[in-house]
Formats: sequence, C-alpha cells, structure tokens
Amino acid sequence: MTSEEKSITTDKEPSTDPADAFGALSDPLRVDILQALGGYHRETEYEKTIGFADLRRRVGVEDSGRFRYHLKQLHGNFVEKVDGGCRLTYAGMKIVAAILMGTYTDVITKDATELDSDCFVCDNPAVATYENGTCIVSCANDHPLFGWQVPPTAAADATLPEIVDVAELLARQGMERTLNGYCPECYHTIEPEVLAEQTEPPVFRAQCETCGARLISPVGYCLLADPRVAAFYQRHGHDLNKYYIWDLPFIQNEDLCTLVGESPVRVEINVSVAGETLTATVDETGHVTDYQLVGE
Repeated sequence: MTSEEKSITTDKEPSTDPADAFGALSDPLRVDILQALGGYHRETEYEKTIGFADLRRRVGVEDSGRFRYHLKQLHGNFVEKVDGGCRLTYAGMKIVAAILMGTYTDVITKDATELDSDCFVCDNPAVATYENGTCIVSCANDHPLFGWQVPPTAAADATLPEIVDVAELLARQGMERTLNGYCPECYHTIEPEVLAEQTEPPVFRAQCETCGARLISPVGYCLLADPRVAAFYQRHGHDLNKYYIWDLPFIQNEDLCTLVGESPVRVEINVSVAGETLTATVDETGHVTDYQLVGE
C-alpha cells in the first residue's frame, strides 16, 4: 500500500454509525449467532464459510424466517457472505473475542497479595491487586509501582502473582509496540515522546489520538524493549524478564537517569550488572541511539 492509499484509507469516514453498529448486538439471538460463528471458525479454517442451514442448527433456532432476519442485522459489520456461506468479519472476530475474554461482562476482583518484592520508596512489601480488569502494584503507603490492564479471562483462574506476570508481559509488549509507532490498544499510529521541560526526572509519554490509550512511565521503560540491554543482562547470567519491572534499578533509581540534552532531548541511562555499566542514550522519541560500555 502506498502512502497515498494509506492516507485515503485512514481518513475515510466510517460507513456505519457506531450506535447503529453496536445496536445490532442488542438482541441475545444475534450474540448467539456470533458465538456460533466463532465456534465454527475455531473448529475449522477461518477461510471456510458455513451455510445458512448449518449455522441455524448450531444456534438452535427452528424458525427459519426469524433466524434470517436476525442474521441479516449482522451482515456488513460483523458477518460477511462469501461463496454462499457466512463468516465473521474482523469486527465480528473482535466482538467474539471480547465476549470470550469477559471484557464487557465479567467482574473479577482478587484479594490483595504481597509479592516477593519491596517498595523502592519506603521498603514496605509490594502488594498486588486486581480489579475492574487492571492489575495494580503498590505498597501499604500507596506508592504506585506498576499497573497494566489484564483481560478477565486471563485473571479468572490465576493467582495474583500469575496475573502480575501476565501484566508485565503485556507491558513489555505494549512498550515495544509503542516504540515501533503503534498504539498497544488499537494499533493506530502513535507518536511517543520523552518530556523533560516540566518534569524531573524526564518521563516517557505516548497517547493515542484514536482510542485515547495513554502510557506514561519512567524513561527507563524504553530499555525494556531493547535487545542489547537484554543481551547485556544475559551475558552476566541474568534474564531481564525474570525481574519485576519496578525492581530494575534503571527503572526505579532516578539518579541513573541523566538529562544530557534539551533541544532535542537526550537522556543517558546507566545499567549496571556484575561490575560493568552500560550507558544507553535515549532520544526524544524514546529510542536508544547510542551505547557505551564501561567496566567498574
């Protein structure tokens, strides 16, 4: 796709009003149809379609006319007709996934649990909670240490330490997507930046103009997605991913982060392992531009 074609696609007005699109899901039978199509796609290849009669039998509706009417309300946005059969559109797959994940329906709360970690501000035990789809790590003094959204389906049968593991994995992946220029929630283009004028120490920030998702973190988070930092840890026998994110010195220690340029912004971050220090220079977009290795 050329840049011109991409621009045309991006600026195109939605073909259906959002209220009308989601209004099509107001009847329980239509939700059942989407779930039945989702089940069929899981059992077969996505490219395969299912015929009207087979789909009606799967849903369990005897009245052919009633079933046809409700299926028609889903056509276009959530269901497409291909080669005489039906299959989910991309939007339909997302709706089914959200249903299975419990994104819009499940309310799960986990009792607060202490982790094998201490708050780097006050040394009290780090405590994890999960509520309303969000995993939060703080301490008895409410110092915020970490937070990220985790789908209810991933939290339902998991312990809080396991939920924290999932949250950290999603955070690392989200950081990588953000630095690559894509919103971790909706995948629209996003422009990350390092702010230094009115913040001390500098912070990393990115906000999606499409879905409103926002990521604000210490600049050290930028190193989580850098393979050379991971290799530096690995060379000394340490797996970067085995550490709680908030326990990493280059995340928690402001003194390891130094503003060395303001126009444009340049930040040096010291990463020390086993007597050796890797100094990474981060630019105004959060990308590492230079490395220096020094033995202590």
